[in-house]
Amino acid sequence: MNNRQYRLIAAAENAIIFVLQLKNVSERLIRAAERLREAVRAAKDAGKEQRGAKTSRTVPRYSVTRAKTILVRKHLHPVAADALEMFAGLPGIEETLRVPRIKDAPEKHLKAAERVRRLAEEHEEEFIKERDYSENFLEKFDKAVRDLDAASRVERSSARAKYSRATDDVRDEIKRLRRAFDALDTRVAEAYLEDRDTLKQWRRASRVRPKTGRPKKRKPRNGDA
Repeated sequence: MNNRQYRLIAAAENAIIFVLQLKNVSERLIRAAERLREAVRAAKDAGKEQRGAKTSRTVPRYSVTRAKTILVRKHLHPVAADALEMFAGLPGIEETLRVPRIKDAPEKHLKAAERVRRLAEEHEEEFIKERDYSENFLEKFDKAVRDLDAASRVERSSARAKYSRATDDVRDEIKRLRRAFDALDTRVAEAYLEDRDTLKQWRRASRVRPKTGRPKKRKPRNGDA
């Protein structure tokens, strides 16, 4: 939800309060205000869903976390621990075998897997004979990498789709809110056509406030100091 939409909601809420506080307000106006109140509630709910969907685009869910955990605990950590002992003192060995945290982005795990896997392949026989690794440990390693890559791709695609749907929902609810707002405005204008003071107060209460912020700096003209 953007700034303009938030300001529209705030104006609608002010308009509802204004109408419901009027003396001897008609049922016709009250019902219009209640319809606007429901539209505001729906727009806020849609905005909440949109914010959640936006967050989910960057926060990995269970499937990704599970895939990362398997890759790290069953493959990266064991290979790295054995290799650090087997090849201690080899230049750059510690950096080559650096393993990210589970909570780090999947991309970091995939990059680390490339480094660790390359070393493991170069010394495959040593891992099998000296450290009792299975004959197909690299195949299992590769499967864990593929699983994480697939999970992260699905997650990103799903999160983008969810955010897109949530954004469409916000747009629809804002349109509904605008229609309800316009309807209430016509009801007030109809009921208080001869009451200029009330109409003036209504315009002030229901006005969408301008965006606030730091004013733009004026560019100096030629010759200005």
